[in-house]
Amino acid sequence: MRTWLTCLLFVSAAGCTDLQSSDLKTAGMSTTMSVTGDGTGQTTVTAQWNVDDNGTDFVNLSSGDTAIAKVGALSQTMTESNALGDISYRTGFSGEDSGGTLYTIALQRTSDVSAPSSTVTMPSPFTITTPTSSSSFSRANADIVVVYSSAGSPGGTMSWAVSGICVNGSATGVASGDTGTFTIARGSLLPPDGGGTGGTCQATLTMTRAQYGSVDPSYGSGGSIVAQHVRSVEFNSVP
Repeated sequence: MRTWLTCLLFVSAAGCTDLQSSDLKTAGMSTTMSVTGDGTGQTTVTAQWNVDDNGTDFVNLSSGDTAIAKVGALSQTMTESNALGDISYRTGFSGEDSGGTLYTIALQRTSDVSAPSSTVTMPSPFTITTPTSSSSFSRANADIVVVYSSAGSPGGTMSWAVSGICVNGSATGVASGDTGTFTIARGSLLPPDGGGTGGTCQATLTMTRAQYGSVDPSYGSGGSIVAQHVRSVEFNSVP
């Protein structure tokens, strides 16, 4: 999902622009939507609309235009979030994070064509079992064998990222096959730019199992909708 950082990156150039949806046709919009489960049973549904496919021109829903998230028999109106001009809409659900749960995000309009049928299915949830907060790994000399419960289903992907003050921020990858285990090879975690060994720190492994759905065809500039489970664990990273 795009964030307020998008605006900051472009503010020295064209800057970010917010336009009212009443001034736009649905066919002149693109959308970015997500459903995220965090392991507590909660899911956060987020949607953002842009003018055409311009990532810095955000759409502010006018009176008569409403964003609605639906799961099962539940339906909730999404509320606006404005972070330095980066406008999105969001809501949350509880107990609706099981694999196979279908979400629908609708843009209901009174002045133009609605886009009621952007849909996505939740992938299977998972739990990271290894490493743990007490684990310690040498970046130069030790492989990190990651083990997690529940292998994935066809159509989904499992990606990972490691962050920390002693780790270069580009440490990312994909767990091939999403089988329940993968290895981060020794030497994959590099010290921060600037040289040196990077010292010792608490690093964070974040894993994301994602599955993409279908965006309503009424959006003339397309977009994306993804359902994902995100989990994190800390471990000790040493030179």
